[in-house]
Amino acid sequence: MKSLGFTARLALVACTASASAGATERHFGFGYESGVLNQGHAELQPWTSERAGRANYFNRLEARLGLELGLLQNLQAALFWNVSSTTEDIRLPGAALDSRLSTTDFDSVSAQLKYKLSDPIQDVVGSALLLEGQAGPLLVGYEARAIVDKQLGALLLGFNLLGAGVEQLEQQSRFMTSFGGTAGAGYFWTPKLVTSVELRNENRYSGQLDYSVLYLGPTLSYASTRFWLTLAVQPQVFAFKGATPGHHLDLHTNEYVQARLLLGFPL
Repeated sequence: MKSLGFTARLALVACTASASAGATERHFGFGYESGVLNQGHAELQPWTSERAGRANYFNRLEARLGLELGLLQNLQAALFWNVSSTTEDIRLPGAALDSRLSTTDFDSVSAQLKYKLSDPIQDVVGSALLLEGQAGPLLVGYEARAIVDKQLGALLLGFNLLGAGVEQLEQQSRFMTSFGGTAGAGYFWTPKLVTSVELRNENRYSGQLDYSVLYLGPTLSYASTRFWLTLAVQPQVFAFKGATPGHHLDLHTNEYVQARLLLGFPL
């Protein structure tokens, strides 16, 4: 009887999870899913990302405030404002010791389009394409993603492939490209509560491969009728390229750990 009760409860979670999967809440912290807002619907999204720990002291807080809007059937647009605050130890010219400096900057404004190609429940797999452009006082750039996900009862699978480029508009302009991907698996314990594990690879190229790093960590997401939230924590687990001497990690350009909190408020 206990086994039958558990099976019935699991079936109920699976069915309600499938209905929830059609909504636009994020269940992964760094990877996207194929869902988009219905036409005419809008959502406010404040994001906060934390990047902490390098060979020398480093802490960077990134804030991103977004407004998403369903433009047409299967087409969603978004506008984001991006700011950051960084505290780090650097060696000034002629100084014998490091100095700890803090800066706060307006980074850029980003415009994003996302088009849903197929549904993760009704079709063999869900899929979408995402394109984002950004411009700020010191940079211009773009990011493109191919998104694939699948809902199998209470199990959610998601994959992203991405490529990006940034032009640093400093005294000597620099263009850098990056590419990588994410893979995540989540489980609906209830229709509102999902736990996930997410794997992420990042690579940067500027005439040669500068680094290739791997992040892996847990994600927790919760959704209600008034809001949704997703919290992801990802330690760096390995550097295939660019490892800092004496370490198996890249602690020059990347961090020990990156964390992200996503919030969504339907309007």
